[in-house]
Amino acid sequence: MSTTTDDAAAGAAAKEGAPAPVAKEPVPGSFILVHFLALFGAWMGVLVPSLVSVALKVERMNATGKVGALSLALGLGALVALVANPLFGLFSDRTTSRFGARRPWMVIGTLGGLAGLAVIAYASATWQVVVGWCLAQCFYNALVAAVYGALADQVPERQLGFASGVLALANPLATLGGTYLVDALNASTVAILLVPGLIGAALIVPFLLYGRDRRIARAQVPAMRARELLGFLWTNPVRFPDFGWAWLSRFLMWTSYATVTTYMAYYLSDYLGQDEDSVTHYVFLGSLIANVFILAATVPAGRISDRIGRRKPVVFAAAVLLAAAMGLMAVAHSVTGFLVAQAVVGIGMGVYFAVDIALPTDVLPDANNAAKDLGVMNIAATLPYSLITLIAPGLLALGGGDNYPALFAFGLLVALLAVPAVLPVRRS
Repeated sequence: MSTTTDDAAAGAAAKEGAPAPVAKEPVPGSFILVHFLALFGAWMGVLVPSLVSVALKVERMNATGKVGALSLALGLGALVALVANPLFGLFSDRTTSRFGARRPWMVIGTLGGLAGLAVIAYASATWQVVVGWCLAQCFYNALVAAVYGALADQVPERQLGFASGVLALANPLATLGGTYLVDALNASTVAILLVPGLIGAALIVPFLLYGRDRRIARAQVPAMRARELLGFLWTNPVRFPDFGWAWLSRFLMWTSYATVTTYMAYYLSDYLGQDEDSVTHYVFLGSLIANVFILAATVPAGRISDRIGRRKPVVFAAAVLLAAAMGLMAVAHSVTGFLVAQAVVGIGMGVYFAVDIALPTDVLPDANNAAKDLGVMNIAATLPYSLITLIAPGLLALGGGDNYPALFAFGLLVALLAVPAVLPVRRS
């Protein structure tokens, strides 16, 4: 990392006439804590439904057409997330509210996301589930964009690995807590959708009260050109090749991970023959095992990354581990095999989560557009969930149906491709 993000940002800011960002001071543990809680709250609202709650809602409404209905809902929702994250990030980067640039969008995102979950909870038709999930994805991505933008605003490069590792724990812990709630509240479709969202909303409050937020004077905000607004989904990979290669590597890792998470419930029911009660139990148990290993791996891997000043070796290790997990999923024919594979998924993603935030933040083209550019980077994590719903039905249909080995073989391949994709990144 010979060229710092701050230096690059200062140069870009000078060209655009925007204020050059000030040098970032080390952040205290309390700063990281309130960010962790906010991100945990966001993931409670959006990850838990995508993992199990929406699938159960769809199955209870339309058991025979559940795969197609779930693919439609999750696929369209992922497309909405793809657009919403960078768009709300762009707006957040230019928000001049006296409450800060990030807080207003956190409030809007939380309330809008809860409204979307309520639509799903009380839906009586598939189209209502689709509309509700698109609303939830739209607004929860406004929340996520604001949280990541605040992180990029404040954390210096030398703390990014540690901060990334800690914040990355929000994802597995929210998944673990949320799937436990779903298992406990399984009798009520309304509860499995709304309770995780309400708990998540409460966890946003500490940041709103105590978190640092960037305040921008109106005079400091450059005029938004039409070209810039229309290009909010784009950061030029030719002009910023480190950003482009980091994006591609992240896309491949998350595509592999999406093959496991998107169809886990149906893998357990249709391939391993588990009934509905057992499915919710084993989704929780698999998440528990995976997340124990994620927790064990993430922070140490982040500290190692900071110590050696490199992110790429961590990505290499994570990609190989995730590919191994995909191989285990492909050959598993029992719940025991599934649980062993989840342990390896946990180790691989735990290592990867240590740099999943740090690497993109290292290669940001312009700190004054941090939330927008991180939103573009987050497309690499959301687009896979849309694409996998298009790819998976064809793979599953091979050889007569329920061909989950083919799906996980695909996941293995794309995980390994993440290694050559990250090699050209120079600033990490």
